[in-house]
Amino acid sequence: MELAKQTKESVFGKKVWFRGIIEFSNICHNNCYYCGIRSDNTEKESFIMSHDEILSCVDFIHSANYGSVVFQSGEIKSESFKDFLLTTVESTHRKYPKLGITISCGEFDRDFLKNLKLAGANRYLLRIETSNNDLYQKLHPNEMLWDDRYACLKNLQQLDYQVGTGIMIGLPGQTLDDLFHDLKFFVDNQFDMFGVGLYVTHQNTPIGSDPAVVTWWNNNKEKHFNRLLNFLSILRILLPTVNIAATTSCDVFHPSGRMMVLNSSGNIIMPVVTPQKYRHHYLLYDGKPCMDETKEICYDCTIAKLKKAGLEPALGEHGTSPFYIKKNT
Repeated sequence: MELAKQTKESVFGKKVWFRGIIEFSNICHNNCYYCGIRSDNTEKESFIMSHDEILSCVDFIHSANYGSVVFQSGEIKSESFKDFLLTTVESTHRKYPKLGITISCGEFDRDFLKNLKLAGANRYLLRIETSNNDLYQKLHPNEMLWDDRYACLKNLQQLDYQVGTGIMIGLPGQTLDDLFHDLKFFVDNQFDMFGVGLYVTHQNTPIGSDPAVVTWWNNNKEKHFNRLLNFLSILRILLPTVNIAATTSCDVFHPSGRMMVLNSSGNIIMPVVTPQKYRHHYLLYDGKPCMDETKEICYDCTIAKLKKAGLEPALGEHGTSPFYIKKNT
């Protein structure tokens, strides 16, 4: 990890870039076997924020000087949702043209992705979850295909987005060979940014409700967290100039999980800006941190933690991946 830290600091110094994340809907048409907002989870209380609520969050992101916003939701395929998302991006870009806009709303057709780009979105995060097709199918219903997800990632690259992807570490059935293949997949496909998280159980999912899986997961938390740190360190050494986010799930495994990632390989943090009344309904996994914090408290806490860790909050910066810049010049 020390070599990863030296590699990262040779490019970014101590800087950490911000992405204010708005989780604006937990409605999802997919039925992934590990995810708490899956369509078959009848225990969740579905919501979608209004345009005014979303833009109020964007106003805060601008005033907090985060530099970038992430619009995140479940995967919704309807035309009405596409119109809603397009209007949201257009309104945001019109009001704050210098604000970086990242979309994390799942797979869409190429034409709609092109329209989103024209509306002002410049980054897209679509996690592949695993580069192993067989493992992917064990985690998803038959109608969800790894090839479709990969094709969407390639469309995003061809449309000149800054493209982010990622995997989950600690999945049931995942092997070290899978992780080696994931690293090769990342390098071979020349992605610009990465959000690599840890698998965390959710009680209202087929996988997370299995007592054997829950026991196995609890018994291997430390191993999986260390595996994440090592994986990200290798990724940083292989791709020195990409953006690597410290994901919220890290704090489930260690109170300073995100800071540990940022002090070794990561350079991106994503404070949650979702209003309090919706946070408890956007639960991809159990035990998600920061559920009772306001966006203001989250800001203060994040800044304080970064400074205590000896890192520099790079407020007001767009945070474009140097890898993307070099690749496109």
